[in-house]
Amino acid sequence: MLSLNNGLGRRSFLALASVALAVGAAGLSNVRPAQAATLEEIKQKGTITFGIVTDQPPFSYINADGKNEGYDIDITQMMAKELGVNVAYVPITSANRIPQLMTGKVDMLICVMGVYPDRAKVVQYVAPYAEIKAAIYGPKDGVAKIEELSGHSIAVEKGSSMDKAVTESAPKDANIQRFDDASSAVQALLSGQVEYLGSYSHQFGGVEKAAPGKYEQKIVLSTEYEGIAVSPKSTELGQWAGDFWTRHKKDGSLNALYQKHFGAPFPDMPATMDGITFTAK
Repeated sequence: MLSLNNGLGRRSFLALASVALAVGAAGLSNVRPAQAATLEEIKQKGTITFGIVTDQPPFSYINADGKNEGYDIDITQMMAKELGVNVAYVPITSANRIPQLMTGKVDMLICVMGVYPDRAKVVQYVAPYAEIKAAIYGPKDGVAKIEELSGHSIAVEKGSSMDKAVTESAPKDANIQRFDDASSAVQALLSGQVEYLGSYSHQFGGVEKAAPGKYEQKIVLSTEYEGIAVSPKSTELGQWAGDFWTRHKKDGSLNALYQKHFGAPFPDMPATMDGITFTAK
């Protein structure tokens, strides 16, 4: 909670509040894109910068050696190698990922971001690159239907598509507790701070590892496709990334990466979705 007594003047407070509002779904249209870097500028700079998550295996996480690892990381390194440049990472959250892209802090988002029409009005999606289940997790003897969550506490990552899904689906008197990142939401479940967790299928592995057999998937809310995105002004970069995706989907490289990290073949992703266009053909 920001306080006017913590060294912030009224103008500073209002400015910060305006930024915070801009990241919500209703205010995404207020985030203005910065001048996009061209492929030539990226090559001259010698670096392409990606917005990534650092706490969501097998997508992207920090390994025991303190290095970035995961499916997303392998994709970014393939891209950088093909461009002949180094790769740089900016850790992002659900709340700041689109502003980071639109203000030019990162060139591309590969960060477990769901593909939705409202976001497609602000960012340019390259392609859906993974499939996950959005679900409610909890104790094995817990609820079995969404309406049974009445009066129960549920942890979600603030500002995420999961936050939206749980808010729209759960009973009005459910106690939805919002945390700054996915790890904090998981820890809230494991520590007993909340009874249930709104999360994704790829995140449940960490819960099961920490508390074997204690929790299970209770209610599936939806199947979600995750997308790679660039700024709408990054036309050239978006087209290059779409071509990259199409070529490596055909040659089996992406299937090999998916098998490596998820233990399953690359899913049959939609080529088109209502209200959304992809640069990959």
